[in-house]
Amino acid sequence: MNGQPPPFEVARTLTLDTLDHGPVTFDCPTWCIGHHWQEGAIVGRDDITHRSVRVKAGTVTESRGWLPMLTVWVSWAPFVELVPVISLVLDAEGDYPAEDGPRIAEGLRLAASRIEQLATEALRLRGEVR
Repeated sequence: MNGQPPPFEVARTLTLDTLDHGPVTFDCPTWCIGHHWQEGAIVGRDDITHRSVRVKAGTVTESRGWLPMLTVWVSWAPFVELVPVISLVLDAEGDYPAEDGPRIAEGLRLAASRIEQLATEALRLRGEVR
C-alpha cells in the first residue's frame, strides 16, 4: 500500500500511571490491541496486561436462538507472567430440547478448534517474548 506496516505490526511504547510504581513505561507487542481499558484507571504494575483481539464461538439453537459458548484471547501480564497465555470464558448452561443437541455439539467443536488455534498462536508468540 503506502509502504507503512499495518497498525498492529508496529511495536508501541506506552506509559501507564500505576498505584504502586508510579508511571510505568513498557513496550506493547505487535499483537496487543492497546490498553484503553487501563488508561486512566487505578491499576497496579502487576495488573498491566496485553490482550489480543477476542475470538468467539457459539451456535444458533431452535429453542433459544443464538447461544454464545466461548470467548478466548491471548493475554500477557509482563510483570507477572513469563510468557503469553490464553484467557477464555466458556459459557453454555441450561436445559435444551434434544433437537438442539447436534447444533450445540457443532458449536462446541468450533469452540475447541478456536481454542487450539489461539493456543498455537500463544506458543508461537513465546518465541517473540524470550
